Amino acid sequence: MKEDNNSDMANLDMHMPTEDEQMQLKMALGRASRPEPNIDAEWNKFIGSKSSSAIIKRMAWLGAVAAVALVVFLLTQPLIPNEREDAYVAIGGPRKQVTIETAGNAPVVIRTKHLDFSQTNADIETTAQKEIEKTSIATSRGMDFGLTLPDGTEVWLNAESRITFPNEFSSAQREVEIEGEAYFDVVKDDKHPFIVHTKYFTTKVLGTSFDVKAYRKEKAHVILVSGKVEVTSDDKHKQTLSMGEMASFGNDGQMQKTNVDTYSYIQWKDGFFYFDRTPLGDIMRELGRWYDINIVFEEPSLMNVQLHFVAEKSQSINEIVKSLDAVTPGKVTLGDNEITIEK
Repeated sequence: MKEDNNSDMANLDMHMPTEDEQMQLKMALGRASRPEPNIDAEWNKFIGSKSSSAIIKRMAWLGAVAAVALVVFLLTQPLIPNEREDAYVAIGGPRKQVTIETAGNAPVVIRTKHLDFSQTNADIETTAQKEIEKTSIATSRGMDFGLTLPDGTEVWLNAESRITFPNEFSSAQREVEIEGEAYFDVVKDDKHPFIVHTKYFTTKVLGTSFDVKAYRKEKAHVILVSGKVEVTSDDKHKQTLSMGEMASFGNDGQMQKTNVDTYSYIQWKDGFFYFDRTPLGDIMRELGRWYDINIVFEEPSLMNVQLHFVAEKSQSINEIVKSLDAVTPGKVTLGDNEITIEK
C-alpha cells in the first residue's frame, strides 16, 4: 500500500507545472483579476472637463474609436513646465524596409519577413580557430523582422533596429550585438552562453526568452519572460533577473530592477501597440518611430498623462490620431508629416 502511495505521488509530481509555468499562470491570473475600468465614470469625468464644442466633436468620433478596435483611457495627469517639446523627429527616407549586409558588401533589401541562418551553422566546436564573418540585418521605421540565428535561436527585430551576428558561433560563447529593440527565444546550451551586447549594457544567458530595448539609455531595458539572465551595465554594475523582472535605466543613468507584467512589453512582436499605464510622451515616440513622423507637444504637460493604449500596428496613422484626439485632455492633430498635441 505504501509503495502504491509513493507511486501516486511520483505521478502527481510529473504533472505539476514547472516554476516558470507557475509564474506565468500567476501573471495571467493577475491580469484576469484586475478590475474592469468604469467606462461610465471615466466618460462623465471626461465630459466635465470639456467645452460643448469639444464634446460634440468627440461624440462624433465615438463610433470610429470602436471600429478601429483601439482602447485608450485617461489615468493620471501630472504637470511639467509649459514649453513646446519636439518629442520625436522624422528622418525621412525609405520605410517598411529590411536590409542585410555582409562583410565588404553593400546593404541589400530583403523581400521576405523571415530569414533562417541555422542551416549555415557548422559544428560549433570546430569554428573556434576560424575568423568568422559577420552579418547585419537592419529594419527601417515602420518595419519589424524575424530571423533564426545559426544556433537555432529565434529573434524578432523591432522597427529602426539592427542585429549583428557571426555566420557561425565559436566554441566559447554565442555573441550578438543589438541596436534598438529585439526579442530573443534562446536555444539552451549550458556550455556556450548566449551574450547580447548593446551600447549601454550586456546580457548573458544560457537559455531563455527576453526582450532587449536600447534605443537610448534613459529608456533602455531588459525584460525576462522566462529563465534567468545577468545584465551588466556600461559602468560594470550587475543585476541578475528572474522571470517577470526588468532591469532598466532611469534619467540618472543608473540601472534598477523591478517586477513587471511582461505581457504588455512583448506584444510588439505579435503586431500590436500595447501600452499599460504609459506616459503619452512615450506612446507618441513609439508611434513616431513606427510611422516616421514628427511628434510635437505644444502642451508638454500632456506628455506625462498615463494611458492604457492598445492598437494594431497595421492601422493607419489617421485612425490612431483621430482616436487619440477623442480621449486625450488636449487636441491631437495630424498635419504635414507631423502630429501636434496641444490644449
